[in-house]
Amino acid sequence: MSSVNKPVYPLIPPQEMIQYMLKYSFFHKQVTQIPDSIIVSQKIDFDVMTDAFNIEIERNDCLRLVFFKQNGKIMQYFRDPYRIGNVPVYNFKSDEEREKVLTADAQKPIKMLKGEIFRLKYFTTHDGRYGVYINIHHLVMDNAAVFAFFNDLFAVYDHLKNGKPMPKPLGSYEDRIKRELAYVENKENLEKDKQAYTEYITRNGEPLYLGVEGPKLLEAERKKKKDPNIKAPSLFDPIHDKAELTKMTVSPELSKKFFDFCENNNVSPECLVQLAMRMHLSKINNGHLDTYFICLCTRRRTLPEKRSGGTVTAPLPWRVHLEENDTFTTALDKMADAQIWAFRHMDYPYLEYRDLQRELFNYSAAAASSTMMFSWLPINEKSINGWEYEYVGYGLGRYIMVLYTFAMKDAHSGCLKISCLHRTKFVSVEDIKALQRGTEKALEIGLENPDISVKELLEKM
Repeated sequence: MSSVNKPVYPLIPPQEMIQYMLKYSFFHKQVTQIPDSIIVSQKIDFDVMTDAFNIEIERNDCLRLVFFKQNGKIMQYFRDPYRIGNVPVYNFKSDEEREKVLTADAQKPIKMLKGEIFRLKYFTTHDGRYGVYINIHHLVMDNAAVFAFFNDLFAVYDHLKNGKPMPKPLGSYEDRIKRELAYVENKENLEKDKQAYTEYITRNGEPLYLGVEGPKLLEAERKKKKDPNIKAPSLFDPIHDKAELTKMTVSPELSKKFFDFCENNNVSPECLVQLAMRMHLSKINNGHLDTYFICLCTRRRTLPEKRSGGTVTAPLPWRVHLEENDTFTTALDKMADAQIWAFRHMDYPYLEYRDLQRELFNYSAAAASSTMMFSWLPINEKSINGWEYEYVGYGLGRYIMVLYTFAMKDAHSGCLKISCLHRTKFVSVEDIKALQRGTEKALEIGLENPDISVKELLEKM
């Protein structure tokens, strides 16, 4: 690629995290892409939508990324605008057919080193709705970028089809890449954040793995290695990576209480749903109250950054140590404190943190102590530029981590939705259903009486 007449960049830390996942999925490579669809009731002229997508390629620079290898490393540059041709259109006769076809595509690898960075499809549903599906490589977009993409795409479509004003320009991902690289080149930044992370993760000693399957995995490891003090079991297994996507929708009544509580008490829904999950984990893991998740942060501070493509989301450690006499409200305050701390240090590369944790606690290459990766999907509006929609994600079939949980407010129903991508070797569907039941129970108790102590809450669960 020495003939490229464009600036060439290495991967930035959030992209390196994605590439790390790809590198160590030895046998299956379809774990690093985002397959999503937006379904609307209004009729879509698919030819006009393709015209809108071609304009989006000009507006959204991450859609022009090209990846290649140079001296064994993945490099990238931004190509000139281009146009796509015909887009496949499917006329699905049932929800089951749609799920089957699009899930099959979701699990087919995107060959980003061969010039493919996305696959686009259109479809109609059995009940007369219209859909746009994109499966895009995770080096190109994160979930926040995908929602920004859909918002902008439909706004451009409205401009072309209905004469509405053209949306404002999107932020530049290339500019963000330059800022990210400048941060990691500043060793003073890295050292300062390293010290902060060292203090944060060691404050309450080594974290203990609290599994959604209960203590059985940890106990089995302790017995196998004849070491009763092991706190981080061997969770990394590059061979047995089959994963299932298990979904749950919270009832309208409890969902309304959930979101009303957040609004009336200025509480982040991300903190509230996590706290309920953590209560379930404490309940099934001998009452242990020191919980540890890795949570995804969009890292988009400004409006141009929020309206930009690319992958900048990064995993951040959220470790929360509760006491039995803490109230539900106090526990939420501690969750918020952990969130604020993580946001203040969000630029420290996750792989640097990962290596630091291994060094501090002498972890093996396979060991880990966090329960799950967690993400609150940034869907806040009921409509996209006036289009009421349903968002649908599709299972990847395989995943590098034991459990990835993502929650959101479903714009279609207004309900809280929780989805879990879990490795079936470690975590069963029954384990996930128990997690979801426990989460609902903790919410019911805590929302009814926010002054209840953690000890009493656990006793009632």
